[in-house]
Amino acid sequence: MRTSLKTLRKYLRFIENSFIYPYNNGRIEGINNKINVLNRVAYGYRNFQNYKNRIILPFKLKPADKQSEQKQLRSKAA
Repeated sequence: MRTSLKTLRKYLRFIENSFIYPYNNGRIEGINNKINVLNRVAYGYRNFQNYKNRIILPFKLKPADKQSEQKQLRSKAA
């Protein structure tokens, strides 16, 4: 019981903030969980680009194609 009370006292400020502010990391945790599930399931991707696009698809982001990535890399290098 003492350990529990000590922990609550230690983190009381952070606990209070969680009630005051509407921000949390739930969305990021969900994204990480989906990626980890995909890692467990995805054995047969031929290349990293297909794997990356498969991660991006559920989040409705635009999958990057190889040519645009190479152009970005070249422009950064120049």
